[in-house]
Amino acid sequence: MSDMNFSDIRNQIEEWIHPDYIDPEDIPAIELYMEQITTFMDKQLDGNKRNTEDKILTKTMINNYSKNDLLPPSDKKKYSKDHIILLIYIYYLKNFLSINDIHHLLAPMTDNYFQAESGKTMSSIYADLFSLEQDYGDRVRESIQEIYDIARQQFDDSDDYLKTFAMIVMLSHDIYTKKQLVEKLIDSLPKESSKKSEKKDAKRKSKESK
Repeated sequence: MSDMNFSDIRNQIEEWIHPDYIDPEDIPAIELYMEQITTFMDKQLDGNKRNTEDKILTKTMINNYSKNDLLPPSDKKKYSKDHIILLIYIYYLKNFLSINDIHHLLAPMTDNYFQAESGKTMSSIYADLFSLEQDYGDRVRESIQEIYDIARQQFDDSDDYLKTFAMIVMLSHDIYTKKQLVEKLIDSLPKESSKKSEKKDAKRKSKESK
């Protein structure tokens, strides 16, 4: 156990579970080079780092995402606002989903809304989701506070380690259950058509041969 008492955790929860998000209005509308995107992401999401030396996004990551068809090709080494939105989604999803799952989830988004000029666009979808996440965040914080109270009451006569351990186990169960649900929902999404899949496979092989 660190020098923080279990009772101190309650006061820290509010701060700890306020991750940095990127406001829709802060996403550049102009095209950016790769280095500009990594700088932008690192600055905007700096508060999400566990360690100061961690990197939010690197050039290698972007290249790998493109190689695995998570990210459409750049236009003369410049990336659009829609590229940045996809990178934001990937940043969060890669923490608990496989590359294949992320590809399956984002492929319809890329196919139907990437650089759309009318109707639903990636920008409008991101803005709607951002608003929902802000509202939902309040309920998440309340549920975590409830888990803290349950752990404290159940192990009231125990040391701080057991209380913290109990809280971690309950949170982990919550994460595991939701991760399973997310995977089932992804599995329920339509598979890519064979022609579209073959076309992407040919493009991927062409890239690898260069």
